[in-house]
Amino acid sequence: MSNIRTTRAQAAKGTTERLITAAHRAFAEAGFAEVSLDALAAEAGVTRGALHHHFGNKAGLFEAVVRRIDAEIGDEMQAVWEATPDAWEGFRACFHAYLDAVLRPDRSRILFQDAPAVLGLKAADILMESGFGEMLAELQGFIGSRRIMAPDAEALAHLLNGATINLAFWAAEGEASEGRRERAHATLDAVFDGLTRAR
Repeated sequence: MSNIRTTRAQAAKGTTERLITAAHRAFAEAGFAEVSLDALAAEAGVTRGALHHHFGNKAGLFEAVVRRIDAEIGDEMQAVWEATPDAWEGFRACFHAYLDAVLRPDRSRILFQDAPAVLGLKAADILMESGFGEMLAELQGFIGSRRIMAPDAEALAHLLNGATINLAFWAAEGEASEGRRERAHATLDAVFDGLTRAR
């Protein structure tokens, strides 16, 4: 009996993976409003009933895509962190990696155009809460070792988190000719430089 349950769980996981992958591509290319659930189900090789069973509705599937993107970005930032020998420089590099990761063409439309309209405040919660505890712990360590100077690690974590997400929204809305991405990176560097110069 356990083998049957395992097989069913594996089949269900495969179905959700195919649907999320197909939906990510469709939402990135066409936008939430233009995506057809029938077309998504057909592309994933499942029935529309299976789609509703796993995600409830289109908004539920869209949320799953947003959460998948968030998890992927987390993995990418972890790789940057592990590849940087110095902890503070790795911490800084993660913010730059985050900015580039969310602005990727296959992500920015989903995260910055459709997510606020489809998910409301939940979209901001997903982006804001991911990895916050780890960020806070690192900042406490940097302050404790006097690598940086700041009066409060928790307040600084909220400031950096919110500011970086707002920078990403701002950069996503601009024209390429405005150079907003480059200006955002430069501003992040200025903020981090200020934390170390204050020592």
